[in-house]
Amino acid sequence: MRRTATAVLAMTVLATTMTATGAGAAVTVYDKGPGGERYVAMGDSVAAGPILLPQRPGGPPCYRSEKNFATLTAGALRVRQFIDATCSSATIDNITKPQGSEPAQIDAVSRETTMVTVGPIGANDAGIVSTVSGCINPVAAGCKERDGQTVHDKIEATRPELAAALAAIKKKAPRAAIVVVGYGLYIPPRGCPLVQPLTSSDADYIQGLVDHMSRVLRDAARSAKVTFADLRATPGSIDHTACAAPGQRWIEGLVPLSGDGAIPFHPTAIGMKAVAPTVTAAGRRAAVQRNRTIVKNLRGQAACRGSKVRLRVLAKGGPVVRADFRVGRKLLGRDRSAPFTLYTSRKALKKRSGKLTARVTLRLPDTAGTYTVKISRPRCSR
Repeated sequence: MRRTATAVLAMTVLATTMTATGAGAAVTVYDKGPGGERYVAMGDSVAAGPILLPQRPGGPPCYRSEKNFATLTAGALRVRQFIDATCSSATIDNITKPQGSEPAQIDAVSRETTMVTVGPIGANDAGIVSTVSGCINPVAAGCKERDGQTVHDKIEATRPELAAALAAIKKKAPRAAIVVVGYGLYIPPRGCPLVQPLTSSDADYIQGLVDHMSRVLRDAARSAKVTFADLRATPGSIDHTACAAPGQRWIEGLVPLSGDGAIPFHPTAIGMKAVAPTVTAAGRRAAVQRNRTIVKNLRGQAACRGSKVRLRVLAKGGPVVRADFRVGRKLLGRDRSAPFTLYTSRKALKKRSGKLTARVTLRLPDTAGTYTVKISRPRCSR
C-alpha cells in the first residue's frame, strides 16, 4: 500500500506533537476545597490526549484534552480536586524531572494528595512511536527482523526507573491510592493490511511491543504493591482497534478519520470514554486498599506514668480526626488533635472491668464511620 499525502501529514503531526517544547505547568482543573479525594493524573500522550478536542489551555508541550480518561475518571469518582499533570512526549524520567520547561509531573503531588494515576508511560523511553513509523514501509516490510530484540531490550530497561518513580510518589504522597495504567489494544492479531499499512507480521510485532510495555507497568505496580489498570481488559477492545471503521475506533489509525482531533495511534474521544470505566474501577479498588491499610496501621498504646495511665492512638500519618478512649462501655475521654492522648487515673481504671479501646474517627474519602482500636491494659491497671 502506497503512503498518501494525508498519511505523511498525519505522521508529521504526530512527530511534531511528540517533540514540541514550551511552557505549561500541570493544570488544576478544579478544587472544591478540603476533604474528599484529591487526584493527580500523570502519564504520556496516551493519557494526555494531544489535539483531542477540546484541549485545555496551555498548548505545547503537553496538549492535554478535556476528554482524556483521567478527566472522566475524576468525574466518575466525584473527586474534590483534580490536577492534570499528563504530558505528551513524557518519559518515565519526567515523572520526577522537568520535561524541558515543563516541571516534573510529581510536582503536582503533595501530602494532601489521596489518589494518583500513573500512565500509560514508557513507550517514549523505548522508542515505540518511532518504531511504528519505521514499520509503515511497504517497500521494506519486516521491521521485526530489522529491529531484533533492540526495542524489547529498551522496554526491559525501564523497570528500575518505574520502580524509582513509584517509590518517589509513595514517599511524597504517603496516603495516596496509586493506580498504574497500562496501554491498550491497538491492532488485532495479524492486523488489517487493507486498512492500516502494516504487514500481518509487523502488526503483531508492534502490538507485542505495546503488550511488553504494559507487562512491565503491571509488574512495577505489583512490586510497589499498588493497583494496575489493564486497558486491554476493557470489554469490546478487540472490536475497536485502529482496524475498526472510522467512528468506531478507540485507537486512531495512521490517517486520522475520527474527526475529533485524535492523532495517529492514539486514543479517540470514544476510546477515552470507553477505557475510563476501567481506570475508575481500578481507582475504587485502590481507594479501598488504601483505607484498609490506614486502618490496619493504627495502633493503641497504654503506659503507666506515676499515678496516671497514658492512653494513645498512634496514627502513623493516617487522617485521624478524633479518638474516644473507653473501658468497656464507659467513655474515659476524647482527644481531637494529634498526638491523640488521654491521661486517666490508674486507680480508677483498675477498678473498672472491660476491654480498653479507642474508638477512632478517620477522615477518609468515600469512607464513613469509625474504627475500634484495641489497647492492652498495662500491668499497673490490671
